[in-house]
Amino acid sequence: MGEYLPLFPLEVVLFPDMLLPLHIFEERYKQMIGECLQNKSAFGVLYVHDERVEEIGCTAEIRQVVRRYSDGRMDLVAVGLQRFRVAFFNTEKSYLRASIEPLADLQGGSDPSEEKALQALELYEQACRLISRNDPEELGPGPSFTGLAFKLASSLHLNNGIRQQILAARSEDERLETLSLHLSELIPRLTEAHKAAKHAGSNGRLRRD
Repeated sequence: MGEYLPLFPLEVVLFPDMLLPLHIFEERYKQMIGECLQNKSAFGVLYVHDERVEEIGCTAEIRQVVRRYSDGRMDLVAVGLQRFRVAFFNTEKSYLRASIEPLADLQGGSDPSEEKALQALELYEQACRLISRNDPEELGPGPSFTGLAFKLASSLHLNNGIRQQILAARSEDERLETLSLHLSELIPRLTEAHKAAKHAGSNGRLRRD
C-alpha cells in the first residue's frame, strides 16, 4: 500500500465487527485520532504484551465520539474491520505506523462442519453461564458459519493469548477448533471454582483466565 496505517498498540485483541471503547489521553494518540477523524480514515489495533507488539492485528474505524474534553482527551467507540499483517513498521511520527498486507483466509481452506459449529456454540453457552450466571446472548451459526469464532470470542472474557491465536488463524475451521479446545479445558476449571465458591459461601466471582 502507498500510505502507512496509523497503529494503536493495546493490551487488547480486536476482532472484525467487535466494538472497542477507547479513552484517548496521550498526546501522540490525540494527534493520531484527530487525523483519523479529519481524514475519515482507519487505524490499526495490535496486541502488545511483554514489551512485544504482535504483527497480526485488525483495522478499526471510529464509530462514534462519545465525549470531547477541554484538554483534547476523547471518549470514543471504534469497531473492528479487517485483519492485517504488518509488512514493516515506520517510526517517523510520534505514533507508530506500518505498511500492511490484508490477512485473508487461505483459499481452499476447509469450512467447519455444522457439528463443529454447534459444539462451539454449546461450549460458549456453558462458559457464559459459569462466568456471568446469566443466559448467553443468542448467537446463531448463520448459513456458512463465517465469522462465528470472532463473534463468540468477542463475547467471552478469554485471555489475550487465545484471542490472538483465533485472530491469526487462517480458516473458520481452525478458529472454531482453537476456541472449542480452549473452552473444553476452561469449563471444568470454572465448574470446580463455582463449586468451591458455593461451598465457601462466597459471592461466586470466578477467575476468567
